[in-house]
Amino acid sequence: MADSEHPAAVRLDGKVISEQVRKELTRTVAEYKEKHPAFAPKLVAIQVGARSDSSVYIRQKSKACNEVSATVNFGLPLGGIGIAFEHVQLPEDIQQSELDAHLDKINNDPAIHGIIVQLPLLKRYEIPVAGKSAVVIGRSDIVGSPVAMMLTNLDATVTLCHSKTTDIEAKVRAADIVVVAIGKAGFVKADWVKPGAVVIDVGMNAKDDPTKKSGYRWVGDVEAAAKERAAYITPVPGGVGPMTVAMLLSNVVTSAIRHFEAASVVSIVPNPLSLQDPVPSDIAIASAQKPKLIAQVASELNLAHAEFEPYGKYAAKVTLDVLDRLQGNSNGHYVVVTGISPTPLGEGKSTVTIGLTQALYAHLKRPAFACVRQPSQGPTFGIKGGAAGGGYSQVTPMTAMNLHLTGDIHAITAANNLVAAAVDARFFHESTQTDAQLFSRLCPKKKGVRKFADVMLRRLQKLGIDKTNPDDLTPEEVSRFVRLDIDQDKIMWRRVLDTNDRFLREITIGEAATERGMSRKTGFDISVASEIMAVLALTTSLPDMRERLGKMV
Repeated sequence: MADSEHPAAVRLDGKVISEQVRKELTRTVAEYKEKHPAFAPKLVAIQVGARSDSSVYIRQKSKACNEVSATVNFGLPLGGIGIAFEHVQLPEDIQQSELDAHLDKINNDPAIHGIIVQLPLLKRYEIPVAGKSAVVIGRSDIVGSPVAMMLTNLDATVTLCHSKTTDIEAKVRAADIVVVAIGKAGFVKADWVKPGAVVIDVGMNAKDDPTKKSGYRWVGDVEAAAKERAAYITPVPGGVGPMTVAMLLSNVVTSAIRHFEAASVVSIVPNPLSLQDPVPSDIAIASAQKPKLIAQVASELNLAHAEFEPYGKYAAKVTLDVLDRLQGNSNGHYVVVTGISPTPLGEGKSTVTIGLTQALYAHLKRPAFACVRQPSQGPTFGIKGGAAGGGYSQVTPMTAMNLHLTGDIHAITAANNLVAAAVDARFFHESTQTDAQLFSRLCPKKKGVRKFADVMLRRLQKLGIDKTNPDDLTPEEVSRFVRLDIDQDKIMWRRVLDTNDRFLREITIGEAATERGMSRKTGFDISVASEIMAVLALTTSLPDMRERLGKMV
């Protein structure tokens, strides 16, 4: 019992302060979201195993996120305001490499924001720290060591104790502030606590208690009777726990705001140029300039690792996810550079585009991005040359830009020619096989059962055949399904090649004896003239591209 000389300690009530923090947080999120509708803080909790204390903390965090999202405070509307929460449950025996992969994915996701652990109880209760003697028991990376550093920064004299520390009792008896995070129920005895000391009990230990429905109760690392000696003490539960959750949410929001604001600021460090007179050739200028690593470029543009895919050291593709992340940002100005005076050597569009982009940033400090096409090897090896610009206004490395780059044109070449081969092969097989043979090849039995693929069901719909079981088709429907009835004289799909070869412009195919005389005239176009190239330029997603490709032939 407390006496007049030593009154009972003041409870450092984490629940009360937590509620204050959450109200402040609700207003902060709502006000920022009103200015920036795309603002969306997110917290992810990764739990390895299923320890009861860990599950309790995660439930508290999840509940707190939902409460912040749905609480009505300060006249704010219900719903749509708060922190998104995701719980990732992993098995206890997960391999370290798998866990690292999960952490790496989350760490590089710009939609998920960082965490900083803080214990602001002392500040909220205006308890002086400067000049006080503080003892921190437990040196973990998530509690003990950070708290010791925090108290040191607040000008306390800190002793950090751990399992190898001798005579911990004496150190505790002399301390004005005691922080315990050792994970042992009742480790600090009540009579160790100096009268008038401040006790922060971070411990959360399950102790058997048959009187409880759960069969246990939560106790701290400090004996409960210490409240009769301390001036201030945190209860367990209800002390550090609620504040940890509240400050976790606060830190997530703070980090989200910092990230959101930083993402809209582009800080580019231009590579220096050493101008020469007379101006050297394009290839000489390109060879003398050391390109910036693409990872550094991505960093200067505030791109997360998951938002770009490197192609070597100096090139990368940016994912469409960036558009979703920046959809709430205001659009910049769009400048189109076009040509009106074609010459055998081109029109100078690339050079003007690059030069204008350089000038906007170098002279006006306005971040600008040049959108230029990927060069075709046809013009590159012809009189016109590449499409990387020229002089000191060119894309470097020039050779990588003009030759292959990310290989997209080669992929288009392969896709286009695959369609051409499929058209000729289909005509050949329809000319030499019966309906039954074609049906067995297109829809073979697997374990005695035929089944239509999704693409086949779409073809049936186009034909007006409302059946999903292959065995239900009539002979007439089978014939309509298996035969495209291609008119060989009307095949307009030509093969392509990303090289100027005039002798392939008109050719005859099907001359081999195995083609049984089914020869026809066709030819090659330049790869970038393929309709697949147009589809790639217009498509908005992979499903959209598949849909467009499926409607071409």
